[in-house]
Amino acid sequence: MSFLNKDACILITSSKHKGSIELALSFHEKLLEKGYTSFLDIFLAEKIKEPKFACTDEEPTIVFVFGGDGTILKTHELWRNAPIFGINCGKVGFLTEIDPDEIDEAFVSLEKGEGFVESYSTIKISSKNSSTTSAVNDVVVTADKIGQSISLKLYADDQYVYTLDGDGLIVATSIGSSAYGLSAGGSLIVPAVEAIITVPICPFSRRVVPMVFPLNSKLKVTNLSKTKNGSVVIDGKEHYKIGYKESIEIEKSEEKIKFIRFSENYITRVREKLLRFNPDDIDE
Repeated sequence: MSFLNKDACILITSSKHKGSIELALSFHEKLLEKGYTSFLDIFLAEKIKEPKFACTDEEPTIVFVFGGDGTILKTHELWRNAPIFGINCGKVGFLTEIDPDEIDEAFVSLEKGEGFVESYSTIKISSKNSSTTSAVNDVVVTADKIGQSISLKLYADDQYVYTLDGDGLIVATSIGSSAYGLSAGGSLIVPAVEAIITVPICPFSRRVVPMVFPLNSKLKVTNLSKTKNGSVVIDGKEHYKIGYKESIEIEKSEEKIKFIRFSENYITRVREKLLRFNPDDIDE
């Protein structure tokens, strides 16, 4: 199966950095020259003042994302079913597949039908006062004012787990464990292990520790702070607040995020992009 064919509907998105924009528009022109149907996200279409190329309601066959992980998460919010091919124009680019200087080689490979689709599980977050939302990486509950602590109670499958007094709580997917949760002291979970990890943020008590739950668990986080609202941040974007004794519920979503990959070696991705170890520098 070729990911690039003349019947494919191709969408190109980009971060707002100048370098990403230039690369994305250059790639768009290349696709048009080769006879492909290529659309741009609204931001890029407005940038070149060509509304005819703005993405339509048609679901893309493939989405090329020029940016970092944040741009990928924003793209997935809008186009939830199309597989993503990420070109790293950010800092880490853990979810991306190639660097910009590899785009020509990757283009040829995709035309030949090389590569495969890799899917990652996501979680859904719901509350009584807000619509259900999916997260690729994580949902974070903190006090709605910077620098303040919050009291949260965690339940798993209707069982009380612990009460957390601290800066907040991260609830992450396996793929999301490589993001905020890892920085806050959580473990890195290989995506083949389908799980949810909870990571306390600066807890007052050392007895409140990160915990890993099966992906089919149903978690509930309740705000116990009488005078403080909890801010619910999903994949880095604040969605709503929860008041005293209000809760959010987290469970497995049927939705998955799809990526086009050339290699399924997750450990290599971790070593090169997160740990920054070169195997040639390690003595046997």
